[in-house]
Amino acid sequence: MNKKTLQIAAFAVFIAVAGIALYFGLSNESGAANSQAQSGEPQEVFILKYSDYQCPACKAYVGAQEELKREFGDLIEIEYRHFPLSGHQFADLAARSVEAAREQDSYREMHDLIFEYQEVWSSGGAEEHFNDFAEQIGLDMDQFLADRDSESIRNRVNSQREEGVRRQVNATPTFFINGQRLRQNPQSYEQFRSIVELYMYRSN
Repeated sequence: MNKKTLQIAAFAVFIAVAGIALYFGLSNESGAANSQAQSGEPQEVFILKYSDYQCPACKAYVGAQEELKREFGDLIEIEYRHFPLSGHQFADLAARSVEAAREQDSYREMHDLIFEYQEVWSSGGAEEHFNDFAEQIGLDMDQFLADRDSESIRNRVNSQREEGVRRQVNATPTFFINGQRLRQNPQSYEQFRSIVELYMYRSN
């Protein structure tokens, strides 16, 4: 075997080894990452969700998000971004209602109620339902109504949607993990968990 043939063979081996390392070390977002095969200390994972309160798929992921928080605790931060779709009549009002509740430190309570009863208010009477939710969680109603219709709350919701457009969000939910957009949403909690673990350990 001549020198040139040896060089070609060595290069081929290098490419094969590199390919294997890339496959196992940097598997794409939809692949399953097993934490038992990973080493090092886990790092915090930041999940950004562009979402619409009238979107059934967005509601479907709430349970998985909550389970991730229960399992990983402070290692996971999940932040919501408003992306009300034009085809959803009450989505913008829902987003503004949640932000108005945030002004009285009741964001989570309103967020949960609006998603829980999505099928009810989506079929009509959304404003009435949102007002009932506000009373149910003990908000000052005058402040709630004023905040919901205020320019600052409208701008807050609009700016988050515009941010999503700039990041090429065109459907809900859209997830970004540590700044990287998921090409495909996870199809089960186990898959979501595996993706999170991949990001938790991938830089170690």
